[in-house]
Amino acid sequence: MNLGTLIGLVLGTGLIGTAAYLSSAATGVSLMALVDVVSLLIVVGGSIAATAIAFKMKDVIRLFGLLKMIFKDDGFTLGDVVDDLCDLAEANRRGRKELEAALSSNPQGMNFRMHMVKDGCELILGGTRIDDIETIMENMEAYREQRETQEMNVMKSLGVYAPAFGMVGTLIGLVFMLGGMGAEPAEGVNPQEAMGKAMATALLTTLYGALFANFLFLPFADKLKGKNEDKKVQSALITEGILLIGQKVHPLQVREKLNAYLPPKMRKKPEDE
Repeated sequence: MNLGTLIGLVLGTGLIGTAAYLSSAATGVSLMALVDVVSLLIVVGGSIAATAIAFKMKDVIRLFGLLKMIFKDDGFTLGDVVDDLCDLAEANRRGRKELEAALSSNPQGMNFRMHMVKDGCELILGGTRIDDIETIMENMEAYREQRETQEMNVMKSLGVYAPAFGMVGTLIGLVFMLGGMGAEPAEGVNPQEAMGKAMATALLTTLYGALFANFLFLPFADKLKGKNEDKKVQSALITEGILLIGQKVHPLQVREKLNAYLPPKMRKKPEDE
């Protein structure tokens, strides 16, 4: 679980909820005044519909799968990946069977082996030329980046459309409110009170649009962008490591070269192991 995302959502919800409660207590208006199903349908439904027009339907449906990725941590560090690549480099120097055995076991510090590492080693075992391995892995990374950038753009579009549909809902509410001003009020109804309630309901869609955009959709899009940037470094590290393994470079040299991809505090020396 990504604690930063969880803490941000809980903290933001708590602060906004507290502010709403204090305002409700000060004015004597029920908190339920902030709940309006019609406004919610206009903002959420309109944003999803507009995004479906702009992108392929499969990309929009995939949004629900992205939520899991936003809240999930990788469960490993780049240092763990370097350790695994060094172990595979040592195994490959011993021979083909040793590399095959290492690939079938779990890496140290991780409960699974990354697909890119496994695919690269299988290319080495298959006798693929180093230049071809480099091309294949660079292509894999390029198309991964393209796919995840598209996913980020879909989420970002929701954040762009939500405030616009919030304004649309407000305008719809204002039309009906102004139209009702010309009609005779029902018996026992205070026209000013009715107008105030209608205006508050009309403004709720603007509130929902701003809230969904700036508290959910746009932050989620930035989270996906950050994950994409992290994977660029991760993929570059793995590609470099696989090429070094294919060339049967000594594990000590592999570690020194891959350390360049790590933050200084994360870099390991042989004596640290």
